[in-house]
Amino acid sequence: MRRRDLFFYVPVAVAGGFFAWFGLRTYNLRFRPRPEVGEPTWNDGPKVAVARLGELAVWQAKPFAYPLPLGELKAFLLRLPEAAPGGLSLEGEHYIAFSRICTHQGCTLNYVPDPEAASILYNFRYERPFLGCPCHFGAFDPLLGGKAVYGPPRFPLPRLRLEAEAGTLYATGHEVPLRPMEGA
Repeated sequence: MRRRDLFFYVPVAVAGGFFAWFGLRTYNLRFRPRPEVGEPTWNDGPKVAVARLGELAVWQAKPFAYPLPLGELKAFLLRLPEAAPGGLSLEGEHYIAFSRICTHQGCTLNYVPDPEAASILYNFRYERPFLGCPCHFGAFDPLLGGKAVYGPPRFPLPRLRLEAEAGTLYATGHEVPLRPMEGA
């Protein structure tokens, strides 16, 4: 190969590599199927009071901390309009609790109650509120049990087990594996 041929082949190889990476990235973000949310396997934990029944309105979230041996786990309690996998339904009220740690790279999630604002902030239009990662713009759907529906996250959010006693909701354990802390 002659030296002047390098002026042609090197830029072509760099451009080809970029477009191959870009195509793979697009496939992974938009078209690669994400794992479905199944029935949770629970790991027992301490019993922590989270909220009173009826305290939250539909689509309202309440942050709380759940103690673990590794430290406090940031979590959300949400009241939903309908039952969700891994949630708790009592007297027509539907609740679910999730870890606030993104399964992609461990950023802290935000509750995004306004889908219109989310279309601007997250570049993602969705028909209902969701949990969003501000680091890489991932989105998780609470009604689908925390399934990743947009962005780089592949795995659903870990759920926390809820129980009710004397009008109070308690978190009493977490789903296994507790991603990203417990790996795959």
